[in-house]
Amino acid sequence: MAILDIFKRNKNQNEANTLFGQTALGNNIVWNGSDKNPAVNTQILYVTTGATNQAGRPVDMSLLTRNSTIMACVAAKARALSQLPIRVVSQAEDGSYVDADKSESVGKRDKDKAKQVTKLLAQPNHFQSTYEFWYQWIMWYELSGEAFTLWWRKDQASSTETPLEMYLLDSTLIAVTITPARYPSYRLSTPAYGFNRDAPLNFNQVMHIKEMNWQGSAGFNKGILAAELVSLDSDIDIYCNYIMQNGAKPSGMFTTDSVIPDGKYKEIAGRLKEAWSAMVSSRNSDPSKAGQGMLLDQGMKYTPLDMLTLQDADAAKLKEQTMKRICGLFGVPPAMIGIADQKYNNTQTMLDEFYKSTMYPTLVNIEQKLKQHLFGGYPNLYIEFDTRNFLKGAPLDQMNFAVAGVGAGIMTPNEARQYMNMPNIDGADELKNKASSDKGISGTSPQDTGGGGGNQTSKMNIGK
Repeated sequence: MAILDIFKRNKNQNEANTLFGQTALGNNIVWNGSDKNPAVNTQILYVTTGATNQAGRPVDMSLLTRNSTIMACVAAKARALSQLPIRVVSQAEDGSYVDADKSESVGKRDKDKAKQVTKLLAQPNHFQSTYEFWYQWIMWYELSGEAFTLWWRKDQASSTETPLEMYLLDSTLIAVTITPARYPSYRLSTPAYGFNRDAPLNFNQVMHIKEMNWQGSAGFNKGILAAELVSLDSDIDIYCNYIMQNGAKPSGMFTTDSVIPDGKYKEIAGRLKEAWSAMVSSRNSDPSKAGQGMLLDQGMKYTPLDMLTLQDADAAKLKEQTMKRICGLFGVPPAMIGIADQKYNNTQTMLDEFYKSTMYPTLVNIEQKLKQHLFGGYPNLYIEFDTRNFLKGAPLDQMNFAVAGVGAGIMTPNEARQYMNMPNIDGADELKNKASSDKGISGTSPQDTGGGGGNQTSKMNIGK
């Protein structure tokens, strides 16, 4: 075969992606044919087939939502995102960003648009608060690999009109179509919000955000891609439940070296069963025979059996390992969900790394998509999740940061007060010209947002 043959296309053959046996990709529809005779090949892969590990255990969305480790990781990320304030900012000529709703430097056209979008984000729809909306959004984003947000506009055909409401679509019931014009459209497999599968939604009606991009129109489902890991974690839970359910009862074996005829064996077995039940069963025991023992004959001996524990099977260590690997898959420190022992002197450092390496990239993805869908024709307006509360640390750390910033001439006193959520005061809008050499505040917590453990106070002494 010539090397260029790979670029040839059979018009009568539907395209399909066979990576991982078509079991782990996100929703995707491949457009074939021409404008006159369009045809689509629907691949709702993780919904219809999911994945299966080598031992035969199916792994699908249902299993992901029943796995305690995965749900703990997703919940940690959902809580982090949902609590963040959202605002619309405008980029000034000097490159700085100001609040587009309040700043006098923002023009009327931009300010009107900013107020409309701010109202939408403050009340996404009639049955969800902002916290509930974004919590549910991150659940879809993490568990299915992609999230679909429906924009509800008065004019559904408009791409510039500010939506009145926003709703989340079921990621397992929608698939992406790439049209001949290279625009996405979204086909529903069941009716939702008055739309049906016979009328695909246009690109301006749905905001599609992918967690792990694949071919530009679908997102990897990382929980299903890691089918072996996730199924192992779930199967350990099932195994442990069986042990606790069946192993926590008094048990033992009656043994003898004598040869017992079959008829005699049944007689002895029946008698032993009756006597054992009378001893250990509260329902059948005779109160008048408290403490009575069992008489064994035929040279029979009783050997107690110890309950099988997780340590005996080394399942406890294996369980901890799988949980930590799942935490790594979702970018959540194990200590955040109570898996590993954690020292409190570096808790802030752990949170800093979680916010910077895990949450911040997600926020950037959301902000860019919101900009693309809500601010067409408004190049200076942007959506911003206010992450300042993420990295503030303990109250004394915040105070030390504010004092150091003001003393070094980096922040005005009013800017420091805003950082501390305090009202502005008169005469506090000027920067100090001379850097202060004052020491940090006495009693500052032993960690700051720049390192783990140890007394970090000296790092904040600007001008030394």
